[in-house]
Amino acid sequence: MQDKENWDFTNPRTPSENSIFHALFTSAKKSAKPPDINDFTIIKPISRGAYGKVFLGCKKVNPKKLYAIKVMRKSDMINKNMVSHVVTERNALALARSPFIVQLFYSLQTESCIYLVMEYMVGGDLKSLLCICGYLEENIATFYAAEVALALEYLHRHGIIHRDIKPDNMLLSARGHVKLTDFGLCASTLHRGKFL
Repeated sequence: MQDKENWDFTNPRTPSENSIFHALFTSAKKSAKPPDINDFTIIKPISRGAYGKVFLGCKKVNPKKLYAIKVMRKSDMINKNMVSHVVTERNALALARSPFIVQLFYSLQTESCIYLVMEYMVGGDLKSLLCICGYLEENIATFYAAEVALALEYLHRHGIIHRDIKPDNMLLSARGHVKLTDFGLCASTLHRGKFL
């Protein structure tokens, strides 16, 4: 095995094309195929919105890992003049790397539909929690407000304005944390730090 002091870190072929790392990388690269919507199973509907339906789903190879799959028909997107909204939502979710924003795992399409495969939030939304409880204790409300503020601070720092902040778009994790979702009305600024 080569001594790491002799490696040329600018050359991707170093340490050697015969190394185990090269073989593993090449094997993984060849066997990994891009995901397809047919790799998923739809379990049940979760919600319906202006831009599509959201379903609970899982990968066929790993049925224990759950996803929220937003399905939008391309014909509806064109008829309702919402193509730019869907593109902006997808781009905002793809760029967001915050513990307070729902994670986008895959963005897929078929001839007729667009699919956003996102993190499933088992706790439901804050609106449903408010309907069940009637109100939140001050310390819990303060906790959720702080997490939403951190999400908004992150988005604004990265030139994204959510524009649809409401309890319906605040999802709860199994551990009780809140995450923002539904970026269908969001806007992206031209320059960081300068808002529209």
